[in-house]
Amino acid sequence: MSRIGLYSPFAADTLGGGERYLLTIAECLLPKHEVDLIIPQNKINLIPGLKQKLADNFHLKLDGLKTIPGPFGSGGSAWQRWRFTGRYDVFYYMTDGSFFVPGASRNIAHFMIPFNRPPNFIQRLKLNTWQVKTTHSRFCKEALERIWKIKIDFVHWGAVDTRLFRPLPKQNLILSVGRWFSPKGGKHCKRQDFMVKTFEKMCDQGLKGWKLALTGPVDPGEDNFNYLKSVKKLALGYPIKFHVGAGFEALQRDYGQAKIYWHATGYGTDAATNPQSVEHFGISTIEAMAAGAVPVVIKKGGQPEIVNHAVDGRLWQTQAQLIRQTQELISDDNLRQKFASRALKRAKDFSLNQFCQTAKKIFNL
Repeated sequence: MSRIGLYSPFAADTLGGGERYLLTIAECLLPKHEVDLIIPQNKINLIPGLKQKLADNFHLKLDGLKTIPGPFGSGGSAWQRWRFTGRYDVFYYMTDGSFFVPGASRNIAHFMIPFNRPPNFIQRLKLNTWQVKTTHSRFCKEALERIWKIKIDFVHWGAVDTRLFRPLPKQNLILSVGRWFSPKGGKHCKRQDFMVKTFEKMCDQGLKGWKLALTGPVDPGEDNFNYLKSVKKLALGYPIKFHVGAGFEALQRDYGQAKIYWHATGYGTDAATNPQSVEHFGISTIEAMAAGAVPVVIKKGGQPEIVNHAVDGRLWQTQAQLIRQTQELISDDNLRQKFASRALKRAKDFSLNQFCQTAKKIFNL
């Protein structure tokens, strides 16, 4: 039995795709290994009840996982971090772009974001002490190797437990799932504003009997809440619903009832110069496919690694293409059902079993 440490600066107070990814790794390694989820010492007050909160939110089996404080965040010294990580056989760090010198036998740095600014000299020296470097899409691998001049050892696609997402009686519903980030915040805005404008244009052109649903939490911060308010104002008078505080059962229902799934992250962004602003992978697209929703998604970032154009979904680059491809599926239900069947099959390529097998290779277990 190996002792393994998992650390993300955001795991204590964020419930997003990165946190789901990290905790899925924990599920893969438990109970055969001793696994600690490490929380920055300045967030120690968040530890009580955290494991149950994470297990409930992500529907993962985390029995045996320990949540412990570590010398990260404000106040921890380089010496303390080296000594603390030295207690582990394997230490896995989901980096926010910064680095420290680790002391474990095997040290893994995982990049969830394809940062467009390479490290400075000191950070590069620290990065060189991490023996294994991973990311979760070929898109991220290419961007990091091109901009950071480093070798990514493994591409580790995210996983979806397809048993949790099943088709329900379908409604005339277009769905998009994602957190609300302001375009001003520097994060990959999901472009809910663009999708609302596109759907309204379709309605103005004659679309009737269809709804658009935008599901997902608001990231903390006034700019993000203001962005949500502006999009809600934009949507007034149209059949558009917002499921901002939706729980997992409501999310499952939205996926199951939707006929079409939209993804627009990165629209209007140059993916070559700003790779961090497009979708790095896009696990929600796979969840939608597992529930029989046909993906009509942007041809940027990690989305083309998931969707095979004209086979199990559609890829678009312009608003005109998005409208045309969506209208084709709306007007030809036999075509939509054919794509939905293939999407169900494609979703199984991102199974939990495959994810765990790759994780064990990365961790050398």
